[in-house]
Amino acid sequence: MFAKSMGYSGILAILLGSSIMTHAAIVISGTRVIYPSDEKVVTVQVKNEGSTPAMMQAWIDDGNADITPDQSEVPFVLTPPVSRVDANTGQSIQISLIDDQLPKDRESVFWLNILDIPAKPKPSELEKAKDQSLLQIAIRSRIKLFYRPAQLADKALYAPTYLSWKKTGNEVEIHNPTAYFVNISSLKTVSSTQQSTELAPEGVMIAPFQQHNISLTDRSVKSLEMESINDYGGLNQHKIDLK
Repeated sequence: MFAKSMGYSGILAILLGSSIMTHAAIVISGTRVIYPSDEKVVTVQVKNEGSTPAMMQAWIDDGNADITPDQSEVPFVLTPPVSRVDANTGQSIQISLIDDQLPKDRESVFWLNILDIPAKPKPSELEKAKDQSLLQIAIRSRIKLFYRPAQLADKALYAPTYLSWKKTGNEVEIHNPTAYFVNISSLKTVSSTQQSTELAPEGVMIAPFQQHNISLTDRSVKSLEMESINDYGGLNQHKIDLK
């Protein structure tokens, strides 16, 4: 049983009818994983914050959210790939690199998937729902995993400050000259005459040494306010002056 991605999380519904039993108890510690190349193992913590046990399946994909774990071809292995997590207890997931063929001059990005599979309903719950249908829901959480070569010279924290911005007509061209992925959660116009406009409502991730174009709703805008996401999931504020 696998869920399809719906942004940060996906939902898999096991249809037994119209009454709904939801289950979203497995919580990942953190919003992203950083894998330094000089580490043999990186550990991710999860916790079952629910009142009943849950089955958890974990896998990594390379950006294709629709593939199943058996179809995924990535240079990492997870331990354990499937486990039972009791109520109000934690579980460690160990990630190990098994094929060191990734680029050494820049970061690489993958995605860690955690599928939270609800436990089978108790007899008392089935008895209570015998006169109606039952719907169980399994939820998948999906967060970024960044593989970071240890020999990179600059710090990832400063990467957003190195972005170059160029306004051409009704677009802004953003160039990332660094070896790091820059994650922008918000990008708003700053204008003395008009209300600010969000230019990146779904966020933007700019790959190392790549550029991204964003449309402007107001060609007279001369400055922007940006929020970037750091390694800890926190937000950093930036003021951008457009040329």
